[in-house]
Amino acid sequence: MGVNKFNMKKILKRSKIDKHGLCLNEYENNFNNAKVYFDRATGKSPEMEVSKAIANILKPKIKNGSRLLDVGCACGHYYRSIKKKVKKDFFYTGTDPYEIFLEKAKIAWKNDANVNFLKGNIYKLPFKKNQFDLTICSNVFIHLNKIKKPLQELLRVTKGTIIIRTVVYDVSYKVQLVYNNKWWKNTDVKPKDEFDKKGNPRAFSYFNILSKDFLEGTIKDINKKAKVTFVKDNFFSKKKISSSSKKERRPLATRIIGDEQFSGCLMQPHYFVIIDLNK
Repeated sequence: MGVNKFNMKKILKRSKIDKHGLCLNEYENNFNNAKVYFDRATGKSPEMEVSKAIANILKPKIKNGSRLLDVGCACGHYYRSIKKKVKKDFFYTGTDPYEIFLEKAKIAWKNDANVNFLKGNIYKLPFKKNQFDLTICSNVFIHLNKIKKPLQELLRVTKGTIIIRTVVYDVSYKVQLVYNNKWWKNTDVKPKDEFDKKGNPRAFSYFNILSKDFLEGTIKDINKKAKVTFVKDNFFSKKKISSSSKKERRPLATRIIGDEQFSGCLMQPHYFVIIDLNK
């Protein structure tokens, strides 16, 4: 199969939910997103503003021989920005639960000996304790039903610094984005059938907002010595985000209103949650 040809598999009528409450099919058969991420990884599309910001945060932390883990790596498009910014000889491992992304990641980075991709679930990462010096996890926690176990896993496999990018506010909100086939081609749920008889959405993903107190408290419960810092993600070009959104033509692509990022009607105050462990 050519790298830009995506044959549609069976379209799901209802979200598949795993034992952790994680919705599986938002990305499982999402060939449009796979193409978007692949184009970013290979340089066909511009770098994401967030990937450039993460590269800047990592730059002083990565040393020769450092081992970096990217949880929720998709096609490795964050690595593109990090490699460009960081002029060190470091090792990158990307993990993702979706084969559709990993297949494209391996094509994009097949000639890079310092790169490895492995299928993995954030609720049970396939790595040893303290295996990595640094870990990044961007735009993942917003979609998780439960976060304590994922935090435990990130802290277990990392001995230096963890950088999580997610939506943070003064209070927490648990939000479900409901899909129908009028605007989301990865489901055959009709608009009139969005909810079942019990009032539950048939196809959805989480778009959660987490409070600073909840996040920091949960992290401290796992590791009392962890230092937690919240940095507002203001490191973006409004013009470049707007241009990228128009080019990709994805439903709910990030747009800017005032100084804030929005997805649909939802304001998304993104933060980098930086956890320093120094084990």
